[in-house]
Order: sequence, then structure tokens, then C-alpha cells
Amino acid sequence: MYNIGKMKKSAKKKLLIISLVFTLCFSACGTDKVVETEAEKIVEAVTNKDMKAVETIILGTGNFVTDEKLADFFEDSENASNGIITKIVEQDSIKIKEITKEYIAYEITAPELMNIFEDVMKEENLTEESFEEYIYNYIAAAEKTKCEVKVPYNYEEGIFTADYSTQEFMNGITGNLITAYQKLMKQMIRENSEEDVK
Repeated sequence: MYNIGKMKKSAKKKLLIISLVFTLCFSACGTDKVVETEAEKIVEAVTNKDMKAVETIILGTGNFVTDEKLADFFEDSENASNGIITKIVEQDSIKIKEITKEYIAYEITAPELMNIFEDVMKEENLTEESFEEYIYNYIAAAEKTKCEVKVPYNYEEGIFTADYSTQEFMNGITGNLITAYQKLMKQMIRENSEEDVK
């Protein structure tokens, strides 16, 4: 009739398969939760306007900008509460749109600052004293721009790493200020080259 030995072996195999499936599912679910928790850290830092946390997440250091000339413009992290980057981040919002096995997609809303330097150059009556106020007012009044940024990440052996220092992400949270700055530098170099030729 029934072979009890075969039934026991079959039941053991089924139990082994079921336990493997549960183990894989729970370890994968745990991984997803860790990645989600890590992905939320930048959202919380921006939402709470915690510039030290934003700097640490993006660069892994307490210094937001490593280029000295750029650092002078943005002010260093010791004066971060008064810096231009801080004024921008105060206007930002960020949320997670999607988490895949390769990247975290964020939707970032920030003041649109692509033309900030061009607009500053048009202002004839700006003094050194009124410059900062003009910039802060410009940031506060700027239209908002939305972008989606994909941040590649890796989660292996319990260690999460993600690259938030990409130009795409930096442009996202600064409303294209990084690209605007690069454009300004290229323009200045071109103008200086043209003057040298004359």
C-alpha cells in the first residue's frame, strides 16, 4: 500500500525546501529593510535641514565642498547655517520613488538656480553688503524644479554603500547650481582667453 519510508523522505524534502524558501525570503526581506532604512537617511537629513548629516551622507565627511574657490563661495561647514547651500536645502524636498536591486530613485524638488549667476551679473547696483541678501532672496523666490535621480548602491555582507556625490544628485539638491557654477567658470575662462588674444 503506502511506503512509510518514502513518505518520510518526501516529507523531509518538502520541509527542507520550505525552510530554505523561508530562510531566503526572510534574509531578502531583511536586506530590503536595511536598504530602505539607509535610503531614508538622506530624506530625513534634508527634511530636518540637518546640513552636517547631508554633508556626511553625500561626501562621507563634514566638508560639503572640497574645491577651495567653490568652498569660499558656499562657505565651509563651520558656517553652514549661514551658507548658500543651506539656504537651498531649506527649500528642498526629497522622497524615495523606487528601490531596485541596483539603485534608489529619489524625487527631488529644489529652487531652479540654473541662471542665478547670469541674473546676478545683470544686477548693476549690487554691493558686497547687498550681494548675500540678493542671493538669499533669489533662492527663496526661485521657481521649483523637480527631478528624479538614481543613486547606485551596493549592499553586501551587511555593509551598505551608495554614491550620493554624483553631479546628478548634487545638481538635484542644489537646483542645478553646480552646473550653473561650471558654466560660469567656462564663460570666464573663455572671456579671459579672448582678452589674451587681443
